[in-house]
Amino acid sequence: MTTTSEQWIAKLAAKLDQAVQAADDAERCERIKTVLSAHVGNGGCQLDAALLKPVAGQYGRRLLHKDPAGVYSIVLMIWGPNQGTPLHDHSGMWCVECVCAGGITVESYARLPNRCSESGLCDFEMVESVEAGLGSAGVLIPPFDYHIIHNHSNTPAATLHVYGGEITTCNVFIPKDSGYQHEVRPLTYSD
Repeated sequence: MTTTSEQWIAKLAAKLDQAVQAADDAERCERIKTVLSAHVGNGGCQLDAALLKPVAGQYGRRLLHKDPAGVYSIVLMIWGPNQGTPLHDHSGMWCVECVCAGGITVESYARLPNRCSESGLCDFEMVESVEAGLGSAGVLIPPFDYHIIHNHSNTPAATLHVYGGEITTCNVFIPKDSGYQHEVRPLTYSD
């Protein structure tokens, strides 16, 4: 017997299978953004409560679908109250993110031209802060993909992330002194 979650994910994956067939990343991501906004905006995340449950002490990452050809993956991220990410990118991989429950703040950053100084610190400046609610979607295409996601509310939030493959590491930038220290961080799934 197929669950509501499985049916909802299968319908989304079928639409994404068509959306990823594009000439370049910009067109591909815009098509995915349209699919996500419509799919989520048409009733929210129709996922079982267990999938939407926050993880204690950190945000949750749950793999919902991995394209058999490796073209894309769908990851559900669950944000408990006041949970978020450090400044990061997706290690050269495009991504489309869409809010499917609650709301989040997304801050976008530009990396300044010095790359990283002799001390190993990188410089960034925030270029935009967006409050995103149900059905809001955004596109991240390298090199314009440095961002922070945060749930500032007292209730959980959930976002869908469609990546250009399966993401296993990301570049994280931790505030230190007068810049940001670069780290490569492995990514795992919550369960």
